[in-house]
Amino acid sequence: MDKEIQPIDPSEIIHLEHIDEDLLQKRLTLFIYDLLQHNFEKLCSLMYRHDVRESAFDDALAQANDEERAKAIARIVIERELLKLKTREIYRRNKNDNKLKDK
Repeated sequence: MDKEIQPIDPSEIIHLEHIDEDLLQKRLTLFIYDLLQHNFEKLCSLMYRHDVRESAFDDALAQANDEERAKAIARIVIERELLKLKTREIYRRNKNDNKLKDK
């Protein structure tokens, strides 16, 4: 694993304004790799908190080694967070549209 890149907790993703997706993938992979090695229970808790599909998590855990598992889990976390952002934007847009219609 690349030790020059600092890991990132998944809960910090939402607070990032701009980050290269590749760098985000690498930072999150480092964080998850460490959890796979040292605190699997916390990793499972984070997956639950971030509402990652259990089947996707299970598929990621089926990878050949911890490095591949960490990469796969990082991908599904990023995909889930992006989906949350899109969903929030849709609701925000619909809420604003409804306010305009009410006036």
